[in-house]
Amino acid sequence: MTFHSSTPKKRFARHQLKATTVLLVGVLFLGACHSLPDHARYIPKDAVVVAGINLKSLSKKIAWNVITGSKLFKEMQKRMPEKNANDAVAGIENSGIDFLNTIYCYIKTDKRIKGGNRVSVLVPLSNADDFETYLKKIIPNPGIKQKGDRKEAVINNAMYIGWTKKLLIVTNVTADPGEYYDEIRTGHAAPPATPQNEAEISAEMDNAFSINKENSIINNAHFKTLETNGHDITLWLNYDQLMSQYMSENMAEKMGGISLSNSLWKDAAFAAGFDFKAGKITGDLNYYVSEELSEIGKDLGGTNADKEMIDQLPKDKLDLLMTWHLSPSGLKKSIDKTGLLGLINLGLGTQGLSFDNIMESFTGDMAIVLNDLSVKTVMETDSLMGKPVNHPTQKPSLGMTVVIKINKKASFDRIFNMYKDAGNLMPTGTNSYTVPIDSKDSVYIIIGEHYAVASNKFANAKGFLDGSFKSHKMPSAAVEHVYGHPLGIFLDIKELVKNIDNGIVTNAHDSAILSESKRLLDNISIDGGSFKNNSFESHIDIDFSNKEESSIIALMDYGMKISDADKLQK
Repeated sequence: MTFHSSTPKKRFARHQLKATTVLLVGVLFLGACHSLPDHARYIPKDAVVVAGINLKSLSKKIAWNVITGSKLFKEMQKRMPEKNANDAVAGIENSGIDFLNTIYCYIKTDKRIKGGNRVSVLVPLSNADDFETYLKKIIPNPGIKQKGDRKEAVINNAMYIGWTKKLLIVTNVTADPGEYYDEIRTGHAAPPATPQNEAEISAEMDNAFSINKENSIINNAHFKTLETNGHDITLWLNYDQLMSQYMSENMAEKMGGISLSNSLWKDAAFAAGFDFKAGKITGDLNYYVSEELSEIGKDLGGTNADKEMIDQLPKDKLDLLMTWHLSPSGLKKSIDKTGLLGLINLGLGTQGLSFDNIMESFTGDMAIVLNDLSVKTVMETDSLMGKPVNHPTQKPSLGMTVVIKINKKASFDRIFNMYKDAGNLMPTGTNSYTVPIDSKDSVYIIIGEHYAVASNKFANAKGFLDGSFKSHKMPSAAVEHVYGHPLGIFLDIKELVKNIDNGIVTNAHDSAILSESKRLLDNISIDGGSFKNNSFESHIDIDFSNKEESSIIALMDYGMKISDADKLQK
């Protein structure tokens, strides 16, 4: 056997190339991943709400000096009632805050505070000395105290702050945060806020800086997934904590003695991440259920809304469209888990029905449509002391249609006939009924073989069953978000507001706001409801009228226009 001298070199070259390729792929993969900020470990696992603002991500879309140099930012400065507050805004770039990091705000239950919640903010620092200089500049003699490796101060008898070299924590210290709003609510000056004991709140700051790994939220895999996806803004709601608190406060007595097992909501949470893009804001939404409900989740999120039903809906001058498939079997299993199914059947039994009778009547497919909304100012004549008086009033007009898909017609007819026999319906033809609302408006109900439809426009109800609207086109944004999902919502803002008369408002300020609001957005769409990875997944798109400009800039411009309207009113 003959070996060529080049073979070992070729093998070495191939191994080297392979190793280099693997290394490059690894680097690219790690570069695409986003790490969890180190200071997230200071968020307690029992926090009820957590919000995050990813300044690093946002800085890639809009520079900080663009914000601070904007007309809106300068207008905000002018409106600051105190000079030191104005200085705080003006000098924030040199405050020692790390603007390439994430700021977190969390709410935790604290019964010592009226209202039961403590609000804390975690602000990463790039330079603690700069922060202290900044603090002394905006608050003369802040009363800074050294405590171990950190410093602390009480700000305006309302906030307690503590900071180390890398992190600033701000928390409320008042017994009742609502006291600040008394002046707004009542028109009278608010009494001085009642502070908590300083030693007590300092001890609370000790706890905030010494959360161990076992008690930190970073151990929650769902929270970690949310925060490492690199969203601009995040929101976390701990339903496990919320429900546990709710049920512990003698709720069983208020619910007629019914007690629910905490296994129904263990580890349940809502996670949302939002991103600002050119011409839109997008959001990814997840509702995580407990292991106890995971099989039910698969049932509830396993079927898309009926395509034929969507095809037949009235689409002309479409303002709002919502479609949904609610699994009857999934709904029954959910109620059964709560222990309420027997009680419901007991009540229905008095009418000769059972919960199964109701559930087998429908497929679970339903839709709501709003068309041709308008609000106009018209003159009406009323009698005042026997004399006719003309006055302007707002007259709304729209078409509203509700559809449900029938499963077993005999079961549906049995339930519907009970409602009909109660005397609430006026027959107007075969399987056609009218429910008068007032002297001018009525609801029309028509029962077909496969669908039941109710509408305040007879043409829409009949047209749906006849299939008259099948050839009509639906907006492309609606098509994308409504078809092929268990849940779909489409709100056409442009269509919704275009027939709202600016004259319905009575002053130039409100008219300017209405006009600017009409120009801001195109539509809002939500789709999803599918069950994957133990969660119901959904997505939201908020589409702006200006498709080229960053949605952050568009919002800042809108804020400036509203600010101009405020000045005009003054």
